Amino acid sequence: MSFRSFLNLSLAAAFLLFFGLQSHGQSYELVGGDTINRIDTAGKKQGLWKYWDNNLALALVCHYENDSPVGKQTYYQKNKTILELEPVSGKSELAWRYFGSGKLVQGRLRKNKKGKFEFVNVKGEKLKTHEIRILTDLMELDASFQGGYYELFRYFKEHIKYPRTPEQLKKEGIVEISFQIKEDGKIGDVRLLSGFDVECNEATLECVKSMPRWRPATKMGYSFESMVKVPVQFKQL
Repeated sequence: MSFRSFLNLSLAAAFLLFFGLQSHGQSYELVGGDTINRIDTAGKKQGLWKYWDNNLALALVCHYENDSPVGKQTYYQKNKTILELEPVSGKSELAWRYFGSGKLVQGRLRKNKKGKFEFVNVKGEKLKTHEIRILTDLMELDASFQGGYYELFRYFKEHIKYPRTPEQLKKEGIVEISFQIKEDGKIGDVRLLSGFDVECNEATLECVKSMPRWRPATKMGYSFESMVKVPVQFKQL
């Protein structure tokens, strides 16, 4: 499985669409007056959740009970519904509906005799490999920084600290860092991939290590660990 998160901090700034609040030991977000993305005092996801990608485009809407997705999951591309997953009443199956081919295509996601999930069409026929890849790719969301590229850019700009001597300010280059986003969104395994100046390298590493939690990568609504690679550009103003 490949993790495609690659953040270019030279991208144009976007508008911040949402903000976080914390109260009474719980965390949640307020979007358009609605309370969403709630984490209870035990650290478990509850209720309505919405996921945005790093370009602040809506990617997934689903519900949780004690960290497990329940009910319908709706995946989006360019603000249009592209895929829906919904439990089948009385069965350990999910109905899927794909809207990306110009017409509605649907079927079931069920377990085979070996206990592995498989995609079938409405006739019960197994899907072809390339058809499965289309659906599974849509169900996998990369890890994202709250506020997207804009907030990530601002975070580095405000928190990378190093001696700003006249000589230091003349230096330009890129520091490339990789790090792990754990299932709970915490940062781990921070590594320097390439750099150009010892002080800039160390300042970037320390900044990444103290970074706030990310939204972890998800597959069918479940969080999983992933790796992110970030190039941070230093340039004269």
